[in-house]
Amino acid sequence: MLSRLVLRMPALAGVILVSFALTRLLPGDPAVYFAGAAPTPEAIADLRRTLLLDQPLYAQFLAYLGDLAHGNFGRSLVTGQSVAQDLSTRLPATLELTIASTTLALLIAVPLGIVGARQKGSAMDHVCRLVSTSALAMPAFFTALLLVFLFYYLLGLAPAPLGRLAPMAFPPPERTGFMIIDASLARDWAVLRDAAAHLMLPALALAIAGIGPLTRVTRGAMLAVLSSDFIRAARGFDLPRWKLIYVYALRNAMLPVLTTAGFVFSFLISANVVIEKVFSWPGIGSYALEALVASDYAAVQGFVLAVATLYVLINIAIDILYGVIDVRVRLGD
Repeated sequence: MLSRLVLRMPALAGVILVSFALTRLLPGDPAVYFAGAAPTPEAIADLRRTLLLDQPLYAQFLAYLGDLAHGNFGRSLVTGQSVAQDLSTRLPATLELTIASTTLALLIAVPLGIVGARQKGSAMDHVCRLVSTSALAMPAFFTALLLVFLFYYLLGLAPAPLGRLAPMAFPPPERTGFMIIDASLARDWAVLRDAAAHLMLPALALAIAGIGPLTRVTRGAMLAVLSSDFIRAARGFDLPRWKLIYVYALRNAMLPVLTTAGFVFSFLISANVVIEKVFSWPGIGSYALEALVASDYAAVQGFVLAVATLYVLINIAIDILYGVIDVRVRLGD
């Protein structure tokens, strides 16, 4: 695992450099934005010195690297707190939503892909392909607004899109930051039901964005495995059809599905920016959007670095799962 982390360090270094450069290209001057409604030139100049904006870019970058080396992501000008503290407070909400949506996407997409592969060319196969294509074509913000309009406004089946709990509800004691887990550990079943109800719509809106690629990859991988020699030989042994499909074929088709699931998980973390804004979800996506509007350099850079680190960790986890699913990968190591 350590060797895999070392191999991905250049990617993190590139993310640090690119995020620093792009934030400096944002329009507007943070010193003017945060100096007040009627700032004086002296106040703006003092704020620019405090933020090191009066220094050359290379000096600002070296200072940023020095802060990172000490675990200091800087201080957010919007919240007034350290970026590391803001991210650690909001990250569990984003991870809870992303894990729930990825799980939901897999539970929908994998069976659809298997059915499409088993009944290639049939009406069911065309339905599965239509579902995957429609899911790919629907923008996340449109899906979120449509679900809110349908299930909250028209049918009244979902709670108001106002965060992780009802406005008057008391959150459980924080142990993990995951509302579902904390409510379960506290045995607060009313809060658990409330948290699950608030999680359902944003998770579904985010999951729809991942159903398309997962369904297509599952279908393609299953078609390739079902036409392979070892499956044709297994049919000759008169094995039960369910065992042939779900034990032998699906396991051999899981490597591309797992790779796609990793990419989908990483994509959904970024897509959280829109979903969190629609549902007032207090995650790092909405935090980054507010920081971007305010040209809050430290917060934007911290968000990009946190997402990049998560992406690296996800890829390492997928590499490890490869060896669990396919022994040939372990032998190759």
